[in-house]
Amino acid sequence: MRLAVLSVLVLSSLSSCFSEPPADRMWRCTTDKPLCPQGQTCVNDWCVQEGTAQPDMSVIADGSGTPDMTTKPCLDGFPIGTQGVWACRGKFSPASPASTLCLNGYKPCANASKLTDAECSSTDIKGIFLSTQAAQGSGSAGARCVTTPPASNAGSMWYGCGWEQSRKLTERAGMACQGFPLVHFCEIRIGFPCNLGEVRLDLQTNENPQHGVLCCPP
Repeated sequence: MRLAVLSVLVLSSLSSCFSEPPADRMWRCTTDKPLCPQGQTCVNDWCVQEGTAQPDMSVIADGSGTPDMTTKPCLDGFPIGTQGVWACRGKFSPASPASTLCLNGYKPCANASKLTDAECSSTDIKGIFLSTQAAQGSGSAGARCVTTPPASNAGSMWYGCGWEQSRKLTERAGMACQGFPLVHFCEIRIGFPCNLGEVRLDLQTNENPQHGVLCCPP
């Protein structure tokens, strides 16, 4: 009987550890110790609601439940992999450049040195997140890094991570560029119209708040 009572008390104590609403705090976890509150699972070292592909990092707890803006790489995003790369959501345009989505010394990623192919191309990443690398070529099979001078179709695709789910406009590139294995096609219907021939990310436009930029640590 004592053992049964003790078991109940221990379980109650563990449950109380996760009594805060998920919206107020996000819990760290690891693959080895995926201890998360009930109804959540461990994704990219964060506890998220089951069925959620990636953690919503719009709120990060500093231990008190308040957002920590001192080192946060962006206002709305989530980590990809384990080496500090973040997928930062948000609209951008030449008037409000893509690079401004990255905060606190982070910059749009120029290469995938801090990502593995599997991390970048995971279908769990919902949305397209661009690097600074434009692509040129005829379709994804012919995609390659932009040459100097750029080809006439340069900027019709962009290297990055994640997947455009609704219209299947993400494909594996015939040739990776700076380590990025995927290209995203520009398409006005997904909010990512092309400024064809322009190979500078800050002069492109994204009108879909679920897409964004890959931000790399300083």
